[in-house]
Amino acid sequence: MSDDNITEINMDRRQFIAAASAVGATAFAGCTGGDAGGSGGSDGTETSGGSTDSSSSGNSGETVRVNVALAAEPWNFDPALWTDTATSTIGGLIYDEVIELTPDSELQPGLVTEVPDPVDGGTAFEYTLREGITFHNGDEVTVEDFKYSVDWILNPDNKSPVKSRLPFVEGTEIVGDRTLRLNLSQPFGTLNWWLTRGLEGIVPEGSRGDTADGKGPSGLATDLTQDPSGAGTGAFKFVEWKSGSHVLLEKNEDYWKEGAPAVDEFKFDFIGEDSTRLANLRSGQLDLTDKVPPKDFESLSGQPDITTESVPGNFTQVLYVNLMESEGNPMSNRHNRRAVLFGIDREEILDEVFYGQGAVQKGPWYPDSDWTSPKLKEMQMYDPEKAKKELELAGNPDGFEMDIIATKGSWFKDEAVVIQNQLSEIGIEASVTAVDKSTLLNQVYSTDTWHAAMEDWAQSIPVATSWLDAGYADNNHNHNNWHHPSDDLEDIYAPSGPAAPEDADGDFSNGHEWYVSKLREAQASTDEQVQKEIVWELEEYLVEHGIQIDIAYVNKLEAWRNAVNDYDVGTFQDNYRFVSKGE
Repeated sequence: MSDDNITEINMDRRQFIAAASAVGATAFAGCTGGDAGGSGGSDGTETSGGSTDSSSSGNSGETVRVNVALAAEPWNFDPALWTDTATSTIGGLIYDEVIELTPDSELQPGLVTEVPDPVDGGTAFEYTLREGITFHNGDEVTVEDFKYSVDWILNPDNKSPVKSRLPFVEGTEIVGDRTLRLNLSQPFGTLNWWLTRGLEGIVPEGSRGDTADGKGPSGLATDLTQDPSGAGTGAFKFVEWKSGSHVLLEKNEDYWKEGAPAVDEFKFDFIGEDSTRLANLRSGQLDLTDKVPPKDFESLSGQPDITTESVPGNFTQVLYVNLMESEGNPMSNRHNRRAVLFGIDREEILDEVFYGQGAVQKGPWYPDSDWTSPKLKEMQMYDPEKAKKELELAGNPDGFEMDIIATKGSWFKDEAVVIQNQLSEIGIEASVTAVDKSTLLNQVYSTDTWHAAMEDWAQSIPVATSWLDAGYADNNHNHNNWHHPSDDLEDIYAPSGPAAPEDADGDFSNGHEWYVSKLREAQASTDEQVQKEIVWELEEYLVEHGIQIDIAYVNKLEAWRNAVNDYDVGTFQDNYRFVSKGE
């Protein structure tokens, strides 16, 4: 699931309920970390202090500020606790990643000197810190700080929601003056990719203090949660966070990257209303907005003083289905799921709801990727006649009744209504109920009584095995109530879903256990072709059994005033660090 501000949330059910509560709240935790000399309202207007002069930084004595609208407010400025896009956007200016993901979806060294190859047969990676990097408090970044930052995440007592983004990392050891070794429990060749979202910042040793109750998916807070002053290494320093209004950052004069920062301040206003964000952008009160509704993109693109960009997005639209056998649940029947799978016209949804801004999916990964099964690429996903045959195989040739819950707001109900109309043509009568985010999450992750849920999910790591893991593998983090028997499966949930393939090599209790085993095999391999072939097999299995109904990737649509320069937009990563502002 995802709200406008949720990226990939890889956590257990308890953490999901905490996330639901946080999303359902009207305001998030915030504080003032210093006097910025001004404040702003939630509509993005400047109410006092601070210049918004459009001249280039350094050309006059006035402060050059970039005003950015975010659709959601941050949760937590501790990089070991955040999981949302809003905080990651701002946090990416306060902190630096250990390994960076570029807007072109390439890896490059961040706080370390190089992107390392694995050692010891793939069971360890060694990372060497750059020389001369300092925290915002002036202290040098040491390998002890590096070790502290990783160990804190790995400590299960801290309940870090990003711990799952360091898969198979079981410990750290200092092996040089500036080198930290991450030891793994098994070979895992793609760890560097996962670190782009698992280690989004190194913080000073001891800076987190003791944990306390907090908001967000972890349910915890540290000393960095509300005030990360001094703890970052990034291009901008934290100034203040006024809940319900904005976050203000000021430039780091000692930043280690040449060419950044190029402006004096960034001010991020929290503006949830689409029309308000766009109106303020058009009027010049805002310089940049992170989300443009598809219906407004064309008209905004025609405005001469505004630049727009549409790139492939990382939000996948999904109809989740409940695989558990519970009273009256038609989705526990494989053939009913396949009837829904083939009864949905994804092109119509993309055109009617998203104005063509996106790509129809052929399974769970990008349709044009080499990591998508060639067999699925050739498959006709919308096939009403095949859907009707599946209904016959299910034993209900005239169709059945089902319920679809959809999150209020955004486009989820619109998608569900289009699906409702399409399914009615093959005899499936679907009711649609719009609920708030917390209600939907509570139903999906705490009950077995729901049938289908219309939502989306943001994939934050551009690796197919990452999504196949985050979306399906963990017994206690699973979108579709798909489980296998194990000690970590809560008592209220039963093993569910189809059997393992007949030719599966091994003794598996069901298909989910087989799926996890095969995925671990792919993750351990250092041979890309072997990885791909396993990924293709898993993707085909997911579609063959209708484990979930993938719809489309929606394009990322962003806009900014022409005075903003050097803003780089990518599918998985945007780069604000080098933004400048001119006439």
